[in-house]
Amino acid sequence: MSTDGLVIVIGLGIVTVSCLLATAGLLLVRRLVAPEILNTSHDVGGHLLSVVGTVYAVVLGLVVVDATEKHHQALVITEQEANCLADIYLLAKQFPEKDRDKIHKLCNEYANLLINNEWKLMECQEQCPLTQSTSLELVEAVTGFTPTGEKEVTLHAKAVDEACEMWDMRRARLNLATHGMPLVEWFTLIVGGVLTVAFTYFFALQSLRTQMLMTATVAIVASLNLYLVYVFSAPFSGLMKVTPDAIQLDQDIFTTH
Repeated sequence: MSTDGLVIVIGLGIVTVSCLLATAGLLLVRRLVAPEILNTSHDVGGHLLSVVGTVYAVVLGLVVVDATEKHHQALVITEQEANCLADIYLLAKQFPEKDRDKIHKLCNEYANLLINNEWKLMECQEQCPLTQSTSLELVEAVTGFTPTGEKEVTLHAKAVDEACEMWDMRRARLNLATHGMPLVEWFTLIVGGVLTVAFTYFFALQSLRTQMLMTATVAIVASLNLYLVYVFSAPFSGLMKVTPDAIQLDQDIFTTH
């Protein structure tokens, strides 16, 4: 099954379970509490439900936006890091043979370590010390080169800028990978969702099926948004993780140029 298919199947499973639990809770309350008693809370309960629902919707919406933006940011940072690495490799072709070969070798090593080592470690919110040291060696090789002639001076300045940009993107990527969503935030979202759904139990419509449908709708909306947070909150792990495709494209450039 493809990644997109797996995401849909798991999402449908979570929504289904949420609907079943929400409607089961409603049926339990209707069995234990007489509709006449619930009817007495309609006037006050309606206003309070608006407040509770609005507050939770605002908080949940902000978290969903933050999670999706973080995922997009991780994708952009990865592509920028790959672009800088490719630029360094191509610019170094105009350097003297000794410096060119050293930089090309380090570019290849760094790309291989990223794909085969560090990307897997990032799923566990860790980084690879060997990849770190190789990236530092690459930056030092670029910045330590002494250009001769106007052409080399211009190319060297550009290569130094790309090396510094690559290092900045690397630090930003690792920062995103090692700082996931705090547990207290998950606790707040889940408890808030449960309480919002449970608040619908304080009402007793004449048609139980209609109230079950309304309660299930609230549960669907809440669970879908929580699922979005789960999918996008950890950009380098999980179902929708950012892959090193951009780095693999660099490897293709290294082998053909």
